[in-house]
Formats: sequence, C-alpha cells, structure tokens
Amino acid sequence: MATTDPADGSSADQTDQPHRPEGLLRDAREALRVERRRTVDEREAFETFRSRVRSIAAEASARRPRTTAPSPLRRDAGAASRGLVAVRNAYQETVMAVPHYDDEYNDTYERSLAAEFGPELAAALTRESTLRERCRSSVLAKIGDAITSREELLSVVESELESVSRAAADLVPAADEVETVARTEFGDERFGTLDAYRARLDVLANRCETVGTRRQRDRADGERSASLDDTVSDVQTYLYQGLPVTYPVLAAVAGVARRIESVRRDVERAMIYAESDEEPPGDER
Repeated sequence: MATTDPADGSSADQTDQPHRPEGLLRDAREALRVERRRTVDEREAFETFRSRVRSIAAEASARRPRTTAPSPLRRDAGAASRGLVAVRNAYQETVMAVPHYDDEYNDTYERSLAAEFGPELAAALTRESTLRERCRSSVLAKIGDAITSREELLSVVESELESVSRAAADLVPAADEVETVARTEFGDERFGTLDAYRARLDVLANRCETVGTRRQRDRADGERSASLDDTVSDVQTYLYQGLPVTYPVLAAVAGVARRIESVRRDVERAMIYAESDEEPPGDER
C-alpha cells in the first residue's frame, strides 16, 4: 500500500518518481519556511540589539600623555571600555544567539561585525579603547540597515512561497492527469480517441509552458527586490543552496514536460496502427 505524505496528500511512490513535481516543490517550500523563520529571528535579534545599544552611553576618549607615541601595531583588547564591553555583550546575547547561528555562520565576534557592519566599524568596536559617539551612531545606522535587509528578504521569501505554491497547484494536477492517460492501453483505442488524448496532452504541455514563463517572471521580480551578499549569484542560489537543484520549480516544470512528451510519443505511435473511426463506404450501385 502506498503511504501518504501529510504535507500534500501525495503518495510516497509518486513523489519518488523523477518526473513527479511533488517532491521538489515540497522540499522547496520547506527550505523557504526555514529561511523565513531564520530571517525573522535575525530581524528580531537586531531590533533587540538596537534597543540595547541605544541605552549605552557614548564615552569620551581618554587623553594620552604628549610624550607617549601610539604604536600602529598596538591592539590592547584587554583595555576595552565599559561601553565597548556592553556593546559586545549585547551583540553576543542577541545577534550571535539566534538558534541557527552556529549552523549558518559560526563566526567570531569580530568576523560577524565585519560581515554585518563592515571592517572599519568592526575594528572600531574591537580595537579602540572607548565607545565614541560617532562609532555609536554608526552602529545604530548599520543596525537599521541590517533590519531593513532582513525585511526585504522576508518579502522575497513570502513572494517565493506564493510562487512555488501556485506552481504546485498547476503542476501536480497536470502530472496526475498525464499518469491517468499513461495507464491507458493505447493499442486497444481507436484513432479518434487517441487523437483526443493527444490534444489533451497538448493542453497540459501548454500549461507547463505557462507555469515556466510565469516562474521566470517571478524570478526576475525577486532578483530586483532582494538585497543579498555579493558572493551570491542570485536569489535562487541563496534560498535553495541545500537542495539538489538550484531552480526547483523550473526543474519540476521540465520533469512534467518530459513525461508529457514521452506519453505523447506513445499515443502517436499507437495512432499509426489504430483503426479509423470512419465507417467503410458501402457499395455504390
């Protein structure tokens, strides 16, 4: 007996077939749900971090004796001021404390700061001796940018979820109908019936083409609205990096389209040998 996947009601033996779209689209939706949860966690972490930084007062720079020349190689991490320590603790207890931090980033404090705020601000927060007002203001501005980028990514993920779900709503019924046609004994059918099957397969092929075209448009819209790291080539590469394919919807479209073409060839082969639906003409006298 076939087992049923509770997520979409499809049987396990169906989703394991390479031309079936359910498995790819289910995995895509799950990847998007995980990304949505992580992005929300990060946005909330930065919001909490911002609140804590706002409560930390900037400090005046300590005066050095005139006879003391600062060394360009000096990095006295142990002399960090109370303000810098407070910022570090706040960052580690919020941004670096999200549940997925070790799995996805696993950065040190300084490396994480550099990735989020840039190397100059990271150096100011880890190598200076006091938290100056200019540095504090820059941190708050960068936090705002980080929150905005998460909100933009959330919008992309929500749109992507909608796009994938819409594709599944079109492709899964089409794949089901193709399999219904494929179970027909074409050799037992007359020419007219086979021609009707072929026409229906053409309709399903056009549906796949429509889904593919719409998907390309959705992808382009997502690329324009996303703000991702320069090392990521596109939104799909980022969102589906854990999947075996980079473009799961287009891969699902291609799988169903190949199946349609395979069944259509079987139908057309049977049409060559099928009997005509027309009655043979009677004798004319």
